[in-house]
Amino acid sequence: MKKNYWVKLASLSLCLSLSLSLAACGNNNNEGSSDSNEAADISKLLDPNSEPKDPGKYSPAIEVTTVHTNNGILQNMPKDITIENNIYTKTWEEKLGIKLKYNWTSPGEQAEEKMNLMIASGDLPDFFYVTPSQFEKLASTGQLEDITKVVQDYASKYTKQYLTGDYLGLLEGVTKNGKIYGLPNGMTYHDQGNMLWIREDNLKKAGLEAPKTVADLDKILEAFKKNDYDGTGGEKYPIPLADASMDSTNWGIGGAFFNMFHSYPDIWVKNSKGELEHGMFGSETRENTRAALLKLQEYYKKGYIHPDFASLDSAKYNEQIVNAQSFVAFGGLWDAWWPLNLELEKNPNAKWEPVGIPSADDKPGKSSVTAATVLGVNVAKKGVKHPEALVTMANLFHDLNNNPETMQFGKYNTDPKTNAGIFQLYSMPIYNPSFNYQAFLDISDAFKTGSTDKLSEAYKLFYDQSKSYADKNDAAGFPSYLSYTDKGSLAVVDQYIKEKRFAMNEYTAMPTQEMLDNAPIIKKTWDVMFLNVVKGADISEYDEFLKQYDSMYASVVNPVVNKWFEAKNKESVQEWFEKK
Repeated sequence: MKKNYWVKLASLSLCLSLSLSLAACGNNNNEGSSDSNEAADISKLLDPNSEPKDPGKYSPAIEVTTVHTNNGILQNMPKDITIENNIYTKTWEEKLGIKLKYNWTSPGEQAEEKMNLMIASGDLPDFFYVTPSQFEKLASTGQLEDITKVVQDYASKYTKQYLTGDYLGLLEGVTKNGKIYGLPNGMTYHDQGNMLWIREDNLKKAGLEAPKTVADLDKILEAFKKNDYDGTGGEKYPIPLADASMDSTNWGIGGAFFNMFHSYPDIWVKNSKGELEHGMFGSETRENTRAALLKLQEYYKKGYIHPDFASLDSAKYNEQIVNAQSFVAFGGLWDAWWPLNLELEKNPNAKWEPVGIPSADDKPGKSSVTAATVLGVNVAKKGVKHPEALVTMANLFHDLNNNPETMQFGKYNTDPKTNAGIFQLYSMPIYNPSFNYQAFLDISDAFKTGSTDKLSEAYKLFYDQSKSYADKNDAAGFPSYLSYTDKGSLAVVDQYIKEKRFAMNEYTAMPTQEMLDNAPIIKKTWDVMFLNVVKGADISEYDEFLKQYDSMYASVVNPVVNKWFEAKNKESVQEWFEKK
């Protein structure tokens, strides 16, 4: 379903290596943009209220070449469906007069390598979808078409809606020197957030409430360690952890854990001197990180974490949840879709709840987040004959998948019976970056009023799933219920937004070369120190890590980041958010 798409892309977007994690994880601007007035100019590029031109249907039909980087999706489709012949290829020709021709297709695991080889060769298709780093390479070498004029002329009001206003950061990510070089597919803080997931039923059995402070959490973990509330026997490790296959951005446990101590992985923050520094290792956050490490060390000593967590993989992580060994997960928005839902196969009555970040002190717990993140970019090769076709295809994709007034969700996005992700047949997606947050607003309201008249086709589907779980304990509706209702993860995000409990990433440019060059060794040094300290080594190992961080990373990266910050007049994303 569309949300599964976001689950996958969100996890990828949050940087697959520490190189990007230390860099920013936010891809909504450009390192090469040195003009301090460029952000202001970008805001004037598009008029969201202007009437678009209608190019009509091409007659005779035109042929457009592209590539497909996930042909493995065919295993979930009927046998007569192919990448070259499906509902998208037929609709594009029928409605737009555009014949899609694929130069090549690839399994997802081979896609990046194959795409990089294609880019290196210079043999590009007319239109294609690239990662932010691939976009930077193509743009910097002059291989992309300037599509500013065609976006201005042909983008529908719905398309422009997600390139302007709150979503301007996405447009910034594909704009260089005042020119647009692609259509961004991205997400915003509306659809992001770190949080805790706790077994609500066991919490009630313990006579405790959802934690507001770390002290509250300590009591919960002690109760979950000492008591077998599920009657399953065996040793209990309240916090599921498996470091061997965790993404590097989880730092071995997850951003939500560090956020409790006001330490912020993956983002840059503005310090009291008005300078940017890393949210985890900066001069004003590093002691918060120390406190988090010491608390995790304490949890390990008390047996709240599996003694062999460093050698466990994601399958073993899941087993800790499925086997009712673990009950407090430091996660994010989509844990109900995986892996928490897996427990229902063994224990259909298990009840989970998402909880906002508790705090280690009297300050509010905040979730680190990036205001706007480009996940990928739809681009046109330099000199393409019909650049406007890229925009009209995006308009149509929006209309069929996202626009509540025109969508045909069950036909073009997700099969309501099989849950097959039909949308994946199309190789150049572009989504409403606040799709899920809007779903929460509409669906939670429908639960209150009992009326579904105003729900779009997609949201009605999620509502029905949620209602089925609420009324019948239908496991199939568990993920939707714990995402889109007042009991769900997006209700926590709504709380963060209303209470200004997001710690916003201040660095919104692409990773610099200095970041990419120096991050790998810092990542390796962190990993070794992290495991040692959690398992009981003296915290002085963290001090040694900080010395290396300062000399090898901060000394070369911080000046570049702050030069960029000065060039944009030190405009703070955090201050913008808090004034909204």
